[in-house]
Amino acid sequence: MIRALQEYALGERFGQIRSVSVALGRGDEPGVLFIHSTTENLDPWTEMMAFPTDTLKLSLFTESGRHLWTRDLGKGVIPGIWFAPVISFDLDGDGVDEIWHVGNDYPNLPFTVEHRHLERIDPRTNEVTGKWPWPINRVSYENMSYSYRLTLACGYAKGEPVLITAQGTYTDMYLQGYSRDMSQRWSVFVPKDAAGARASHVFPVLDFNNDGIDELFWGERVLSVHDGRELFCCDRDNFRGHSDIIIPFVDPQTGKKYIYTCREDGEGPGIKRVVTFDERGDPVWGQVDAGHIHGGWIANIGPNRRRIAMARSLALNAKGYDQHRQPTIDYFFDAVTGEPTTPKFPQPGGRARPIDVDGDGYHEFLTGMEETKVVDRHGKELANLGNGRTVRTGKILELPAHQVMLSYDDQGIVRIWGDDAAVDGPTDQFAHYHRFMQHMMGSGYNHFGCVQSCGM
Repeated sequence: MIRALQEYALGERFGQIRSVSVALGRGDEPGVLFIHSTTENLDPWTEMMAFPTDTLKLSLFTESGRHLWTRDLGKGVIPGIWFAPVISFDLDGDGVDEIWHVGNDYPNLPFTVEHRHLERIDPRTNEVTGKWPWPINRVSYENMSYSYRLTLACGYAKGEPVLITAQGTYTDMYLQGYSRDMSQRWSVFVPKDAAGARASHVFPVLDFNNDGIDELFWGERVLSVHDGRELFCCDRDNFRGHSDIIIPFVDPQTGKKYIYTCREDGEGPGIKRVVTFDERGDPVWGQVDAGHIHGGWIANIGPNRRRIAMARSLALNAKGYDQHRQPTIDYFFDAVTGEPTTPKFPQPGGRARPIDVDGDGYHEFLTGMEETKVVDRHGKELANLGNGRTVRTGKILELPAHQVMLSYDDQGIVRIWGDDAAVDGPTDQFAHYHRFMQHMMGSGYNHFGCVQSCGM
């Protein structure tokens, strides 16, 4: 039975909310951090930017629901995903996940470049335990949409933790890796005119080639967490655009690995908007010749858990913010072969978010607008979760299968839902990946559309 497993009362309505898991020490109850504001998410794109009416806060709870502390980041931190990334990561190896975010030493200058810093917080005490200047580079002085695309990530290289900071998405891109003592171990610069793709809005981190070193999927460019070296770049010589979605996945029938991408743009002969690559980055299939492919997922809904890929295109002729308000176009393909398919869904694919809630290896879906419902792949309703907004999905709790965290914005309440009869099924071999990505759900769009809980 799908039921509410945990509840958190934050005491204010939500215009925006993100969340990450936080380890509070070996043997101690885990924590849950919320990043929230009554202001809706502010995007650096001028067509979606507005003046904030509230500040961004960090609120830490124990997993069982006890409030530990709340920190107001002040008016110098613009309440938006790209202005203010947040992750949790145990860089020093003491068993406690430090909280890392981008702060500002000059609260009256919210757009400052010179005075931004990387800040570290001890979750047990709510004390700031370190500050480092945020890297300044050429992209820092470009137009607003480029300047304030800030990212935090993390991974492991042969067991050694590595913290990653990054700036830029669409043009110049800069990335830096740091060791336990915060010494810089590598730096990467990808010029805007360099061959290969730009970054994506999501960035899976996992050991894709099983060499003991995590890879960062920086769009279609795959980088080693160990030294920042590029292992390969999908379609390097042909595509220099931006992919909104990147999802590494495995074919359950053959065990082969693939990389699925949905592209926002792309010019040139033969360039497709929806593409799947093999584990070396070579194209396997491509579909769709035009459109801004803004979202997508991979779901096990075919016979014998066959994987189906969904791609969602924004309205073809709309401009600016209107792109996000007009009806979308949904495409469905066999994820391995690229053959178009027409699965039956209770709602458009862009409104269906895949999650394996019972652990049987087939995906269920979160659907609905006014109410969030869980339906199986045939459209049968399994649960009505009320008027909730998805905060994150995947291995949220140390329980079988996946769970979903929803915010009930007007009530100021967050609930974690799961199936109390769930089992560890065929997809549990990737439990480490799904659990690790919970620490990066407060940076980029990793928490949107259940992307990180449907990959692998």
